[in-house]
Amino acid sequence: MYRRGSARYYPPHYPLIMFPVFIGSPSHSLQVTRELNMTQETRLSDDPQSEDESTLGRLYRQLNRVASLREQMRNHPEDQQDRDRLRQWQADRLGRTHRDLLESERYGPAAEFFLTDLYGPGDCARRDADVMRVMPTAERLLPESGLKVLAQAIELDALSEELDYLMVVALRRSGAIGRLTAAAYALAYREVGEPERRAHQITLVTELGMTLDRLARKPFLGTTLKLVSGPAHLAGLGELFSFVERGYRVCHQMGRANEFLETIASRETAHHDGAV
Repeated sequence: MYRRGSARYYPPHYPLIMFPVFIGSPSHSLQVTRELNMTQETRLSDDPQSEDESTLGRLYRQLNRVASLREQMRNHPEDQQDRDRLRQWQADRLGRTHRDLLESERYGPAAEFFLTDLYGPGDCARRDADVMRVMPTAERLLPESGLKVLAQAIELDALSEELDYLMVVALRRSGAIGRLTAAAYALAYREVGEPERRAHQITLVTELGMTLDRLARKPFLGTTLKLVSGPAHLAGLGELFSFVERGYRVCHQMGRANEFLETIASRETAHHDGAV
């Protein structure tokens, strides 16, 4: 159950999955790969939202999922460094692939949000900590659609972290983590595999974009967000509320998001197909 002030919430039907990710040195790579493979089936069955799962239940489940990953990261600073190095390389690649979107007057702010806020060299630990710390307040202040945006974003964050861990292991094994090249990245990408989960990662981006698109077209929601902004920041929800507000603002400015999201999905799918 949830206890006010407690670091975590454990819903009765969503058991916490603790992933044994200890990759502090290359000598641990084989052990890590074996342990992650052992938990892969559990993760795959746990990822999708069941038909009767509420948005709130999904949010709590994904928060617990990403919290375990954050805990492992804090225990191994060198993993954080290698993960950040990998993410910076991937962020640069995304910038090259979607340069036209980033430079577009219509799509530029949305592209920046999707490629930087959702996936960049940093992490979303502060946002996730905000959600975990003040979840009861968030339930009262954020609309259902806002909670759904957070649930989808945190699920995407958790999945990206898991896949990046596997990439770091593969790159360490090949000795390429310190000098990343396109060839070394492609080799590690093929070694890691996980095509279904890569496809789900792209699907999550599209689903999140469509949720924000619907959010941006709700009458008077912009006014509501402005009214709630002050109380939300006073309640300690500043980081996560700003995240929802930024997503709403860029999608409202862009207009219909279908073409934008289809472009990103098709390019990322083509990149995946080319890498494997």
